[in-house]
Formats: sequence, C-alpha cells, structure tokens
Amino acid sequence: MQGFDLQAFLGFVSSPLMAKAAWVTIWVAVAAQTIGTVLGTGLGVALTSGRPWLTWPARTYLWVFKGTPLLAQILFFYSALPQLGLPLGLIATGLLGLGLNEAARMADIVRSGLMAVPDTQREAAASLGLRPSVAFRKVILPQAVRTILPPLGNNFAYMIKATSLLATISFAELLRMSQQLAQSTARPLEAYLGASVWYLVLISVWTVIQKYLERHFALKESMEASDDTGRAMRAPTGKVEARVEVPRSSAEVVIEATGVSKSFSGHMALHPTDLEVRRGEVVVVLGPSGSGKSTLLRTLNWIEAADDGDVWIEGKSLAWTEGRNGRRRRPEREIDRIRQRIGMVFQNFALFPTYTARQNVALGLMRLRGVKRAEALSRADDLLARVSLGDKTEAFPIELSGGQRQRVAIARAMSMEPVALLFDEPTSALDPETVGEVLTSMTDLAKAGATMVIVTHELGFAKKAADRIVFMEDGHKIMDLPVDRAFAPDAPPRFRAFLELVDAKPQSA
Repeated sequence: MQGFDLQAFLGFVSSPLMAKAAWVTIWVAVAAQTIGTVLGTGLGVALTSGRPWLTWPARTYLWVFKGTPLLAQILFFYSALPQLGLPLGLIATGLLGLGLNEAARMADIVRSGLMAVPDTQREAAASLGLRPSVAFRKVILPQAVRTILPPLGNNFAYMIKATSLLATISFAELLRMSQQLAQSTARPLEAYLGASVWYLVLISVWTVIQKYLERHFALKESMEASDDTGRAMRAPTGKVEARVEVPRSSAEVVIEATGVSKSFSGHMALHPTDLEVRRGEVVVVLGPSGSGKSTLLRTLNWIEAADDGDVWIEGKSLAWTEGRNGRRRRPEREIDRIRQRIGMVFQNFALFPTYTARQNVALGLMRLRGVKRAEALSRADDLLARVSLGDKTEAFPIELSGGQRQRVAIARAMSMEPVALLFDEPTSALDPETVGEVLTSMTDLAKAGATMVIVTHELGFAKKAADRIVFMEDGHKIMDLPVDRAFAPDAPPRFRAFLELVDAKPQSA
C-alpha cells in the first residue's frame, strides 16, 4: 500500500500544468459569470417589469434552468445539440452550459435587489422628469447593486468550483488536469490534493476581493446617507471650546461619553466629544443637518462604534473590559447585553413589518428577557395603552399611520425597562398632523421622570420638555447649557444664529 508522498504532492501543486489549468478555470469562471450576470440582469428586470409578455418568458426560462441539473445541461449542449445539427466547440459548450444556468440564479438575485429599492426612489426620479430607462440606470440599479453584490460574490465562488463539471466533457480545467496527472503518475491522492489546494487558493483570493468590494459599496452608501446622520463631508475645523454649564445634581450619572469621535473615510463626522446624562434628565441635541448630532447619539449605545473614546452606562464601560492582559474591546455579545439597558427610537420607525404592534413590543421581552409569552403580551398591551394605542394592539405596521408607528416604536423601546431612551429625529418622518401625537407621548415620558437624549429640530418641544440643550456644529459640541440659559439672550452667538434660522420655520408645539 502506497503512503502519502509529500514530494509528489508539492510537485503537483507547483506543476506548470496545474498553474495553466488554474488559469483556464479562472477565465472560464469569469466569462461564464459575465454571461450569467448580463443575461440574469435582463431576466431580473423582466421579472419585475409587470408586463406579462416579459414576465412569462422569464419565468419559463427560470423554470427550465433551475429545474434541471447543471451537469445534464452541459451534457445536452455537448452531445444533444450536435445530434440536432448544431455542433459547438468545447469552449462554447462550457461557457454556454455554465453561463445559461448562472443566468437563472442571477435573475432571482437581481429581482430581489430591485425589489429592495423603495418605490419612493422611483417616484422621486419621476418627479424630476427622468425617463424610466435613465431612472433605472442612474437611480434604481446603483442602489440595487448594494443588495446584489454579496450573493453575486458568493455565486462567483460557486462558479469557480462549478467549472469542475466540465471535466465530464474533457475540458482542461483543474479537475480534468488532476485526473490526467493522477492516471499518468499513479498518485491520485497527491494529485487530487494538489488540485484542492489550487481551488482553495483561488477561492481565498476571491473572498478577499469580495470583502473589499462589499466594504467599498457599504462605505459609499454610508457617505451618501442623509445629512442628518452627521456623515456629511464637511471640511474639518480646528479645536472648538464648548460653552458648558451642567447643573449640579446628586442624581446618578446614567450615561457618560468621554472623548468619543467618529470619522468616515477620513471625514470627521464627530470630533472628540464628552457628554454626561444623569438619571431623570432630558437632554435635547440640536444642530444643523450634518452637524454630528445623530452620530453622537448612535455612539451612546455603540450602534455606531466610536473610533476613540468610551461610553459608560451606569458606571460600566460599554466598549471596553479589563482583562489579565490589560484593557480590551468587549465581544459583541457583551456589548449587546449592556446595550439592552438603553432603548432607542429611530426616525424611520424600524418596526418589524411581519409582527403586530403588540408582537413588536413583546419580542424583546420574550427573546432577550425570557418572559413567558402571555406575560410579555400583557406587558406589551399595557405599554401600548400608555402611548394611547390600546386599540391598535393587533394592527400590523402597514395598517398604522406614521405617528402610530412611532408610538409603537417608543413602546418597544420602553419594553426592556431601559435606564435611558435615545431618540433620533423621532418626528422627522412624520406629517405635521401626527407630529403632535409623538411629542405628547415623549412629553409624558419626560414628566414621568424618564431619562432621555433626543436629537430633534422641534424647538417648541425642547423648550417645554428639556432640562439641557446641547448644540452641535461641524462635528463639534458648541454648547451644553440648562434650557433657560440656552434660550437666554447671552447664549453663544452661533446658537442664537441657528435659532433665528429655525424660528423662521413653523414648529410643532
């Protein structure tokens, strides 16, 4: 019995024949993936067109190519077509078999990506007068690409391995070459292991490329996000001395941010900033769009991990822990546990569309706190009644108005009995008639002694409910004053100039 021959194995791995076969594998995979992506994009567009004369042929194509094995398709093109008088060369057979099959897979991926783009994007493009074809190329497809790219990358990794099926028609790719070497040397173990190493190398290289592409597109998306996230590209300014007059209080510090900062692709969205929030305080953060206020808020529960600095929740570091080898970053699961102590309400509601209002509120209790279903639902009903939605417990988010959805979001944030609530522009996505509903619920929470940090443009609410006003500009904290001092005539000039601009617009009470 022959044992493993390391020298033979290394010889196969470094063989010029293997290297040439690996190159063949790569270019065949690239060519087939290109064919599949181009054709699949057309099929995906047809599937979402709403035109039966396009949709039904596309569905038929998917039914045929997804319903039959890839190997059978390759053999059909290799053997059956010549019988019909349509001979194909070896290369054409391989590319046709792999490419047409991949098109069916890509069609579903493209369709999902296109469906993920909100209809409001199409309406916005139409309002500008863009032709549908231009809107598709300039607005819809670029957004869909962010959804399409990860599964497309996975498909290409699959395509590299799928080329091995071409060995059945004697195509000289990696597997076929390893078969020939195994037969000629009588060393199948070493030959096939050598081919496996080459496949692993190819897949590993592509994995690195795919990760880079995904990060690139994710970064582009974050940089193009709404100015209100504090990510707008503004020229960095010099050091700014904030005017801070925090009232003396014996109340416990619930949230303490020290030196937190955040940059995106070299642009400072948030310069090193300190913020202290005591139990029962309502801190309202104001500032122009792109000032860094939302970025600051999102670092307080580490949804946006700061580049530097730390956040302490009831005296416990959110991001760091002390170990035997010194301070180290907390594992994400530990951050999740601490984060449960901070509730958050988003500007776009972020409700789970497949759950009713009471299920949205009860989910965290059941999944994270282990509360029995009946008790969790009962608590959810109580919280919904508290925000005047006792009659909407069984309604799904799509059945609710914007104001009602945001109040469900408030109830969900309260369900975990947090030590503080964070609000990120909670009324910015609402129509004027429903803004008051949400502000009333928030005012009630403030009167009940809830600890809150609120990013908003609602000056009327800020004057009525806030204990302190923080003003942000260009990623700096410019001011942190008690509410009466913030709206006094001697407030910082930059804040007074901001108020003059905002006061010109109607504000919700």
